[in-house]
Amino acid sequence: MDANADGSERRYVRSSDRRLAEVAAQAAARFDLDELQYRRCESNGVMTEHVMDGTIVTATSIIECSLAEMRGLLAAPTSERYAWVMRELVGRDFIYGTIVHRAKEVATQDVTVRTATFLKRHMLARNEQWCFVCALKTCEATQREGFTVTMASQHPDDVFAGKAQAASVAHIQGVTGFYLVTAEPQKTTKAGRTKRAVRVTFCAHVPTALSPGRLAPFRWLQLTKNGPKVTDASSSMALARVVEFARSLKQYQNAVCWRRLDAQVFVDLQKVQPTNTRCACCTRRVDVVKRIFGTARVGTASSRRSKHCHLCGFLACAHCLRSIDQAPPSNESLQRAKQGVKYSRVVHVCDHCMQRIDDADYDSLCATEGSTATSSQIQPDGPSVEPASAVIAQSLSQVLSTASEAEKAVVVRVIKHIISSTHTGNFRADSSDLTVRLVQLAKEYSFSGEIVHHEPKAVPEVTPELPASHDLHPLADSRGRQYELQLADLCDNNANDVKGAQGNEDEEAPEDDEGEVDAKKVRKGIDIARHPKPADERRRLQWIDEHPNIVSHVMNLPDLELICNIACGELQCAATIVTLIGPHAAHVVASTEPAWRGGQLPRDHSICAHVLMNDDPLLVPHPEADVRFSSMDLVCRDGVRFYFGFPIKINYPEGGGSTAVGTFCCIHVGKSREVSESQYTLMATLAGGVTRVMESRAASLLEG
Repeated sequence: MDANADGSERRYVRSSDRRLAEVAAQAAARFDLDELQYRRCESNGVMTEHVMDGTIVTATSIIECSLAEMRGLLAAPTSERYAWVMRELVGRDFIYGTIVHRAKEVATQDVTVRTATFLKRHMLARNEQWCFVCALKTCEATQREGFTVTMASQHPDDVFAGKAQAASVAHIQGVTGFYLVTAEPQKTTKAGRTKRAVRVTFCAHVPTALSPGRLAPFRWLQLTKNGPKVTDASSSMALARVVEFARSLKQYQNAVCWRRLDAQVFVDLQKVQPTNTRCACCTRRVDVVKRIFGTARVGTASSRRSKHCHLCGFLACAHCLRSIDQAPPSNESLQRAKQGVKYSRVVHVCDHCMQRIDDADYDSLCATEGSTATSSQIQPDGPSVEPASAVIAQSLSQVLSTASEAEKAVVVRVIKHIISSTHTGNFRADSSDLTVRLVQLAKEYSFSGEIVHHEPKAVPEVTPELPASHDLHPLADSRGRQYELQLADLCDNNANDVKGAQGNEDEEAPEDDEGEVDAKKVRKGIDIARHPKPADERRRLQWIDEHPNIVSHVMNLPDLELICNIACGELQCAATIVTLIGPHAAHVVASTEPAWRGGQLPRDHSICAHVLMNDDPLLVPHPEADVRFSSMDLVCRDGVRFYFGFPIKINYPEGGGSTAVGTFCCIHVGKSREVSESQYTLMATLAGGVTRVMESRAASLLEG
């Protein structure tokens, strides 16, 4: 809604919110909920029943997803998502649709007014338009958990936006539709995996007589301005459109699949080359040479034999590959495509990756995508948000106001580290403003003599080129994942011969006393993704070896604890931690949460291990929906639902480059978080301070 001159919200519908709720309730009363609930038969076709006042169309389908996922599709919370779902169901027949109004005064159910315009069925017909009320309500009287979605036609004159000119379309009126969605009993596969499913029953009523009078012959030859104001669609047109909706019920499974794929980070196949000579799933031999150098002709058997998996990056044979094509991309996919990731209409996913996509949890993602913008991007600041330099100075001032002499010394050291941080970039706080504020703070509390302040050199003013929006606040994986994702031992990227591959399979499938494969042990071995290793892993571990006892030397350091407290207070997260990542585990050396202090996480169960793969920070708004992290104990057991981490880059002396030895990150439990531009800048600035603390302690360790 837009705002009027007096500040009130502008309404684009004539009816009040209370009246819209009454219309939805009257439409829902037409359908027998008990009869639809126990309609168990799932027919391939559509059932039509002629009654006295019209025709009833019914269809039922089982969709493998959760109730939250289905709720996000049937009652899409945003206009973008609503148009995406309609395009998936109807295809090219869908022209345009939007959410015109949301009834905020109705608390018992989610009531919206929506529009949809469909392509004409033949050359002499008109495009069809439907304005309707959509009401989502949780089931109360039914025995099973579920919800209902009611749709009732609205007169086009009562809707003031989101529609075509009245004379250019035929309006569908008098149609009422009803979706009943209930949860099916969970099923367990032979491999021990649990699958969730919902039963979706669609029922619609189309009245017999829709058009009040006979239309003039050859009306399509008349000019639009001379045509009638509102032309109702005939009963046959409305019935055909409703039957199409019923037939497209099974298309929701494809929509669920594509929505899950949108939550993943695809590998950049232009930079990641396959290293396996056998299929990542069944260990059949694949033609790597032909796939790399393109010697196989398109359409031949060898060219169809193997393809890249867009998720893990490995080659897989045609038997173990699933191709999903022709899905309308969402804004997330389009944004990533503009930033360099090559997306095609056909996405290839291997069987192992597809299993993990189905096993991930998307309930939190579906619950938050309607209330926020694209959660994987940095959100713009509001007009009254203070800069990061001011937040840091205020936080340190609050600590100094009640600090003891020992705590005051910690603040002095932190200020020195932040000022002397050599990490630069467009996403850090303004160094001049930050230095001025911190020096002023030192003068206020009478320790300015301990702060070494170097005035910045005068630099001639040059108008810089404005970087792209994603370069102002860069994020890891924004241009695609730059490393392969090895999800299981079966995805071994080494070129093993047949005998060696068979030997590995025997080891990975433990048998019990009766000689049968233990499915739980197999699942435990393949659920967790292996931690990736950066290109400078050997050099990184060498730095840790050159600084013995570095973990214990920085463990629970007050300087790091203070920096963590500043970040945690600004981002309002459950914990802010600093880790040092060794060859096998991530050591938590500082944390705002006492339960995390001094702990260790296996690298396979640590999100921080993925931060080392990129110089930019890693933002994971929904780790439970990302196959890289969905099976980690950090997510499944501890309930982590948000992660935002920066790599700690240690500089080598004499221009020897730098390497990431740990992370500075914020995590939250329960629900996801948004990250604003100022919060990004704050974290980047504090990460520079953490780096200086690490370098200082490492130098003192070598000095003895």
